[in-house]
Amino acid sequence: MRTHVTSGRVLLAVLGLGLLMPLVARAQEEQKVRVQAEVVLASRKGSEVEPPELVKMKEQFEKQNFNFTSFKRISMEVLEVGDKKPVEVKLPNGSNASLQLLGMKDGIATVRVAIPRQPTLDVELGRQGAVYQKAGKHVGGELILVLSPPSR
Repeated sequence: MRTHVTSGRVLLAVLGLGLLMPLVARAQEEQKVRVQAEVVLASRKGSEVEPPELVKMKEQFEKQNFNFTSFKRISMEVLEVGDKKPVEVKLPNGSNASLQLLGMKDGIATVRVAIPRQPTLDVELGRQGAVYQKAGKHVGGELILVLSPPSR
């Protein structure tokens, strides 16, 4: 009879582990956040702002005394940025920007942005607004990586 009780306890322990295993696996799943990544060429050549949505960016740059007169979107994509493996954004100057989720707290994602020959930064992305990161020189201007929540 004693053997029977011990076997029952072992069986319960094994069943308990079986119930916990999905929780442990779930805890190890990759966290992800959707990020809109735009690459914009800002320069002092001309006065073109293309597309017109970049007027807001131009106004913000003017307020901070950046004297760019022309803004042109080179690319835009929505990315799933996770905490396990960095996601790459191709830049037209031949290099890549690397994005990796460091964590989420209260709806704010902390994302590490690494761009060759630029300081690596950890930026906070909320549900609105945008973060601008210098991404290197290109055809007489500066590449700017714009990170924001995806537009609906």
